[in-house]
Amino acid sequence: MRRTIDVGILLSTNGTYRCIGRNALAGAAHAVAEINANVDYEFAVQVIHINPQGYLYRYSEGSVQLMQAGIRHIFGTTTSASRKEIIPDLEQNGGLLWYACPYEGFESSENVLYLGGCPNQTLIPLLRYALQAFGSCAALIGSNYIWGWESNRVAREVLEVAGGTVLLEKYVSLGTARFSELIQTLITEKPAFVLNNLVGESSYVFLQQLDIACHAIGLNLPVLSCNLTEAELPELGAMRSLRLLSCGPFFEDVDRTFSQRQRRLHGPHPLSHFYTGMYVALHLFAKALSRCGSEDPARICNYLYEHPQNTVLGKLNISARNNHCSQPCHIAELREGRFVILRSEACSLPADPYLTATDLSKVHHLGAHAPAPRLRIVK
Repeated sequence: MRRTIDVGILLSTNGTYRCIGRNALAGAAHAVAEINANVDYEFAVQVIHINPQGYLYRYSEGSVQLMQAGIRHIFGTTTSASRKEIIPDLEQNGGLLWYACPYEGFESSENVLYLGGCPNQTLIPLLRYALQAFGSCAALIGSNYIWGWESNRVAREVLEVAGGTVLLEKYVSLGTARFSELIQTLITEKPAFVLNNLVGESSYVFLQQLDIACHAIGLNLPVLSCNLTEAELPELGAMRSLRLLSCGPFFEDVDRTFSQRQRRLHGPHPLSHFYTGMYVALHLFAKALSRCGSEDPARICNYLYEHPQNTVLGKLNISARNNHCSQPCHIAELREGRFVILRSEACSLPADPYLTATDLSKVHHLGAHAPAPRLRIVK
């Protein structure tokens, strides 16, 4: 008889970033269904899902509840604030978080496997593309927490290295829907591009309002993001004047065979990199568990450090030095309701969370120097 392995899922399927949470949860559920149907595994995975509903304090409560029930592996959280909220609980209880969302870097915890992209795998390639394609005057917009702050800080430093300028830098609270003054400034000043680090409903409202304003004056404005995916397109609606670009390790067009297979097996879910990140995380866990025969987080991690895995995202290497994962990077533009790939990096990019090894020479002007790294280590 197969034994049952309990794992925790900590994802908000209500609240301002519910679309991301629901799509990540679908990726987890579909992976679990495939794992449990695999006769080669001598175990079945059982998911216990806690929905914090977007409230920060409920992430900590949920992680403690899961670990007090004996669960050592937690998959999820969406925002950096929610991830940071539970790291002390993971450290105290010996848990491991499988975090599969893009984040702003400058962190390394022994209790977190970072399976989403950090800036050298997402933001910097996207900015290189934008500087070449659109120009060097940018507006930086973000949600008022660490994702927005740090992403825009890195962007500002890249722009300075490139000899570019920051027209404005603006932060708003999660869920904010008032953008009229900001939008008026944007359509008056006309930056070469906007970097949008808003999350959830604020992002959708901002883009909708900006598109209306740009359409009224015939302005086609590029807007860049590292976290806009297929999961959110139904909430966003049609765009008439904005050029929406995004980057990440997966878009549906990257692997159409996989996308068709998943829809055939599991139904018509959007297949974003939030979906594939969680899908890959569960499959990595199952593979490591089957090979080392133990749920012990240290043994699971050691197996993955030593054995790169072939996945829908390509061959993934997890670094024992910083617990981060190599990632492909694709830059795509939204056209007629789907993301079309514009450029892909030639190979998967090793993670450089502290930007100590990243080559910024492609954006340098003569005599410019890369910014010194600023370390923020979480242990």
